[in-house]
Amino acid sequence: MTLPCSDGARARGDQLLATASRVDRWLLVEQPGPWGPPTLPTARMAPELARRLTAAAAAAGARLLLVRRPYRTPPDHSVYVADSTPGHERLLHRRLTDEELLTEPLPFAGDGAGWEEVDGPLLLVCTHGRHDQCCAVRGRPVFDTLSAHWPDRAWECSHIGGDRFAPNVLVLPEGLYLGQVDPAQAVPVVTALLAGRLPVAHLRGRSSRPQPVQAAEQFARARLGRDLADDLFPAGHRAEGANRWRVRLSGTGGRPDVEVLVRREATEHLVLLTCQSAEAKVAPVFVCEALELL
Repeated sequence: MTLPCSDGARARGDQLLATASRVDRWLLVEQPGPWGPPTLPTARMAPELARRLTAAAAAAGARLLLVRRPYRTPPDHSVYVADSTPGHERLLHRRLTDEELLTEPLPFAGDGAGWEEVDGPLLLVCTHGRHDQCCAVRGRPVFDTLSAHWPDRAWECSHIGGDRFAPNVLVLPEGLYLGQVDPAQAVPVVTALLAGRLPVAHLRGRSSRPQPVQAAEQFARARLGRDLADDLFPAGHRAEGANRWRVRLSGTGGRPDVEVLVRREATEHLVLLTCQSAEAKVAPVFVCEALELL
């Protein structure tokens, strides 16, 4: 019997670090009710609205996600626009009807007039069970836990990737991907985030960083015990061969800079990336070859 993908990942000890999707901007649209299996399950929307949202997100280089809260069927949509670019993090909110979503400009490049600036974080828990059963089975208890503590911050969301790391939590506007956050860990993990500390053991990466930089930052944080969100900042990276990168990280508060040499290779074993995968595949993993304080 084949294990669900998230059970297999835990049994193998699959590497979480540097698995965050590369995204700088986000468009979140509330869509209540059941979602179908597609990655972007817009079938329950009017076709014209689904096309408009998809096109608007693509034009802005944004990732479109659907969000919902159980038993909530509002007459309009709660809509968020988020920027995860370091130093420019922003989260805007507005309630819009179908007609307004078809006509109102989205504030990706504007000043956000008419939109409310929201203090983060938003806590998005992937519960897209029609896409992968692990997201529903493992994600919904985490959403229930977070919603009970932070009802104005927590949302269920559609597919964000990394199903085998369920439960997955996306934190906006920073674009932090967290994986294997079980219900008992959810409140301590978010409490640490609110205090400015990164839960390194659950951190998949930050969406605004290239994956080699995600890997270098996470290796440095884990080895040096520097879990404050503003402890380290990427200061540049360069390729050294086909699958090796040298990454420089700036320290703060008088701490030294760090240089990390990382290598990407493939897993020796085959990995079921999702429960829907037709076959198991190799997956990329990162290795820390060297870490030096400067």
